[in-house]
This record gives sequence, structure tokens and C-alpha cells, in this order.
Amino acid sequence: MKIPKKSLKLTRELLYGVEMAMDDHGFEMEWYLDLEKEETTFISYLYDDGEETEALREQIENDTDEKRFIPIPAKPSHEGWEQMEAFILGLDDQDEKTRNLLLTTIQGNGAFRRFKDAIHSIGVAQRWFDHKGRQDRREALEWLLSLDFITAEDVEKGMQLYEETLAKRKQRQEDMVNMKAGRQVRCSDDHGHADKLTIGKVYDILAEQKEHRNIRMKDDRGKTVWMPKSHFELI
Repeated sequence: MKIPKKSLKLTRELLYGVEMAMDDHGFEMEWYLDLEKEETTFISYLYDDGEETEALREQIENDTDEKRFIPIPAKPSHEGWEQMEAFILGLDDQDEKTRNLLLTTIQGNGAFRRFKDAIHSIGVAQRWFDHKGRQDRREALEWLLSLDFITAEDVEKGMQLYEETLAKRKQRQEDMVNMKAGRQVRCSDDHGHADKLTIGKVYDILAEQKEHRNIRMKDDRGKTVWMPKSHFELI
């Protein structure tokens, strides 16, 4: 099979779509890279959206030379196990007993569920998700590179995009923790509260509910209310 060369624009949406498709081990979906729209799409054998699904299926079937729709391969299930093992062995700040305990959780059926429970209990869950996300991004980029859709330089750019997203996410998490009484926030989302908030307006934090991630403040009506921290940015 000769796949046409095409330069794809790297976007977070495209890369996330390829990563998700490659991580899908189910047999109920077939994932494709749509070169015309520069996005991922799929055909589901569990759900049928009627004419839309049938039209997409027909387009894919007629694309016999794969000039538009490129099948996205799911990575072998054993790679998921190898990712977990590599993560565990790389936990240099954990003692040998803890690492051995984690290695035990990934043996046999139900390994991923036991592993997830264990990393949450130990407190390294976020580190795992960062590790897995970084490896998934690398695999997606290398697949695109193997088909000549991106360059080697694009691979590094794609990895940098991941690191930037990771840094922003961590900063956001820190800001959410620091939304406490006496600080100020700027509204960035008024969804569901358009009558109480103004996007871009600064509000004083009067109190905090840590467990619910809420802050108490005076809204645009002058009423004291609880609002989700997710609607604001720390300043």
C-alpha cells in the first residue's frame, strides 16, 4: 500500500484524537485519520446514527486507495502492561516494597483496575497519567512520522505541545488550591450563572469549600453565593 504524502498541521485536537484511537482496544469501533478534514473519525458497530453513519461508511469503503481515510492501528494490549511496568520501575523515590507491591498488581486478569486502585492509594496517580500521556503522545507522533505526514521536527514540536499542556494543567491545579479567602479571582466562565457573573470581572473570595471546590463571594446582584472554582482564574 502506497500512502500519499501530506503535510498535516499539528493541533492538540488532532494529536489527542490519534492517541485516543490508538489506545482503543475494543472491537466495536474502527478508527480512521481523515486527511481531508485533518481529524480522526470512527465507525461504531454498537451505535448507528442512521444516514450520517451510513454515508461515512460508504465514503470509507469507496476510498479504496486510502487517499483520504487512513486506518489508525490500535496498539497491542501488551504495550499497556509494559507502560505500567516501566512506570513502576522508574519510581525511584518509592521503596522496594512499594514497587514490588505495584508489580504484583499488574499480574493476571484485572491488572489495570488493581493498578489504578494502588496508585491512587499510594498517591502517584497523577504521575502515572502524565507518564502514560507522554508515551501515548510519542507513539502517535511516530506513527504520523512513519507515514510521512509530519517531519522529525514536528515530532519534537508535538512533544513540546504536550509538555506545555501539562505545565498549564499543573498551574491550573495549583491556582485552584490557592483560591482562598482574601484572594481575588477573575471570572472566565459564566455558564449557568450568566445572571450572577460577568466574564472578565474581578471578585473577592470571602470563603472556601475545599471538598467541593467552591468559593464564596458577592455576585453581580450583590448577593453572597457559593460558586465553582472552575469558573474563575486566580489573580
